[in-house]
Amino acid sequence: MICYASRLAVCLTVAAGLARSAGDASAGTDFLPDYTRPATPFPFIYKPYLPWRIPRPSLQNAERAPLAIQDGKLRLSIAQLVAAAVDNNLAVASARYLPAIAQTDLMRARSGASPRGLDATVIPSGVFAGAQGGSILGTAAGGGGGGASNAGGITGAASQVFVRPAGVFDPTVSLNFSLDHTVSPLNTLVVAGVPSVTTATGAFSASYVQAFASGASFSLSYGFQRQGSTQLRLIYDPAFTPGFTFSASQQLANGFGTAVNRALIRVAENELKIERESFRQQVETAVANAEDAYWDLVAAQGAVRAAEQALEAAQQLAASNQKQFEIGTMANLDVVTADAQVAASRRDLIVARTQVENLDLQLKAMLSRRLDDALASAPIVATDALPDPDEAQIPTLEEAVATAQMNRPELSIAEGNIKSQQDAMPFIRNALLPNFNVFGLVTTVGLYNVFGTSFTEALQFRYPQVAFGVTLTFPFRNRQAQADEVRTTLELRQAKDTLVRAQSQVEVDVQNALIGLRQSRAQVAAARGAMRSEQLKLSAEQTKFAAGLSTSYNVVLVQRDLLAAQLAEVQAQDTFAKARVTLDQAMGVTLDRAHVTLDDALKAQVKP
Repeated sequence: MICYASRLAVCLTVAAGLARSAGDASAGTDFLPDYTRPATPFPFIYKPYLPWRIPRPSLQNAERAPLAIQDGKLRLSIAQLVAAAVDNNLAVASARYLPAIAQTDLMRARSGASPRGLDATVIPSGVFAGAQGGSILGTAAGGGGGGASNAGGITGAASQVFVRPAGVFDPTVSLNFSLDHTVSPLNTLVVAGVPSVTTATGAFSASYVQAFASGASFSLSYGFQRQGSTQLRLIYDPAFTPGFTFSASQQLANGFGTAVNRALIRVAENELKIERESFRQQVETAVANAEDAYWDLVAAQGAVRAAEQALEAAQQLAASNQKQFEIGTMANLDVVTADAQVAASRRDLIVARTQVENLDLQLKAMLSRRLDDALASAPIVATDALPDPDEAQIPTLEEAVATAQMNRPELSIAEGNIKSQQDAMPFIRNALLPNFNVFGLVTTVGLYNVFGTSFTEALQFRYPQVAFGVTLTFPFRNRQAQADEVRTTLELRQAKDTLVRAQSQVEVDVQNALIGLRQSRAQVAAARGAMRSEQLKLSAEQTKFAAGLSTSYNVVLVQRDLLAAQLAEVQAQDTFAKARVTLDQAMGVTLDRAHVTLDDALKAQVKP
C-alpha cells in the first residue's frame, strides 16, 4: 500500500510538471480553448484533478494587427484600424474572456451544479437559491438499515430502511480505509466471557453514486471488514465480513423529469449565447469609438492643412506689403496689420498641430496593447479621406429600425434572459410539490474466518437483504417554494418589460442617428457653399488690393473668414462621418460593415 501510494504521488508530480510546461509553451496565445469539454480521465485518470493549462494573456500587439511603421510613420486605413481595434484593444481583450467564463458555467451545469452567472446574464434567482449554488438533485448519500453493518454481531437485527436521492450527473467514487484498536470494559461476563474486550478492526469500503436527469439515482458500494477480538466463544476469530449494497431511488413529485433536472443546463446554454452577444456589443463599441477617433484625427489633419495654407497666404501678403513699404507705395500700418495676421496664423497652426498630437495619442491607445517608444513617436498618417455625403445612401426609418431589431445585441441579450427565466419555470413550479420517492435496496454479505470463503458467500447471496419502500416529505405551509415561484414569475415579467423597453430604445436610437446623419449631410453642403463664397470674396478682395482699391486689413479679414469656412467644412464632414458610425452602431451592423465575423473577433484573427 505504501509503495503504491509513493508511485502514485510521483506520477502526479510529474504530470503536474508536464501540465505546467505545456501551459508555458502555450503562453501568449490570442484565444482560449473550449471550456465546455472537461478533461477526459482516459487513458490518464489523473487529468481531471490537475489545473487546466490556461493560455497566458499576451501584452504585445498582435502580429496580425497592421501597426507596421514605415519611414517613421504609421500609415493607417479604416480597414487596418478595425483589425487593430479588434485584435489589440484592451477592452475587447477583457471582454474576450466572457464567453470562455460562460463555457465554464455550462460545464458546471452539465455536472449537475448551478451556473454562477456573468456580466449580462441574469441567472433566475429561484433556480440558484433552490440549488443552493450547488445542485438541483439531493446530495445526501443513499443508505439503509441492515446489511453488512449487522454481519458478525452476536444477535440478528432489523431496522427501518430508507434511501434518499443522491449524487449529481457526474459519478462520484468514494474510497475509505481505517484501522481501529479498541479496549472496552464490560459489566458482565455472560456475553463475552471476559471483563474487558480488545478489538482490532481493519475496514475498507468503496462506493459509486450517480444521479440522472429523470430524477433517478443509484449507488453501488462494497465494504470489507476484518475484525479480531479477545471475546470468548466466538465462532470466527478473526472474522471477515465483505458485503455488497445496491440502492436506487426515483423521485415522483418534486425533482421528477428531465424538464426539471436539466433546467440548469438550459440556463447555462442561454448564458453562453448571451455572453457572445455581450462580447459582440463590446467589440462594436470599441470599433465605433476607434472609427470616431480616426475621423476626428482626419479632420484635425485637415484643419492643420487649412491653417498651413492660411499661414502661407498671410506670409505672402506680409512679404508683398514689406516690399511696397520699402519702395514707399504703402503705409507702415498695412505692414503691421499683415505681420499681425502672420502671428495669428502661426498661433492657429500650433493649436491645430497640438490637437492632432492629442488625437494621435488617443487613437494609438485604442489600437495597441502596449504603446512602445517606436509606436508612440510615429505620427499616424490617415490614408482614408472623410466620406463624401453625396455618395452615401441613407436608409429609410422603417429599413433602419427593422435592421436594428434583427441585429442589436441588447435585444438578443434581453431575449436570452427571458428564455432563461422560462426554462427555469418547470423547476420552480415543480419545487411546489412534496418530495415523494420510491426506492429499492439489495444487500448481500458474507461471514467467515477466511476471506475467500466469506467473499464467495457474499457473491452467492447467502445472507441477503432486500427492501423497497416509499418516502413522502412535505413542508407544512410550503412558504419558501411559494415565495420562489412568485418571485420567478415576477422576474419573468420584469425581463419581458426590459425587452420592450430595449426595443423602444432601439427605435429612439435609430431615429436620433438618422436625424443626426441627415442634418450633418445638410451642414456639409452648406459649409461647402460658404467656403466657395469666401474663396470668391478673397480673390476679389486681393484683386481690389492689387489695384489700390482695398487695404491689407480688409484682405486679412477675408482670409480669416476663409479659414473659418474651411474649418467649418472639415468639421461638418467629420460630424457626418461620425454620424454614419453612430447609425451603423444603432442598427447593429458595425461589424458587418467592417467585414468582421464574431468568431474571428473571439480568436483575435481579424484581417485588414
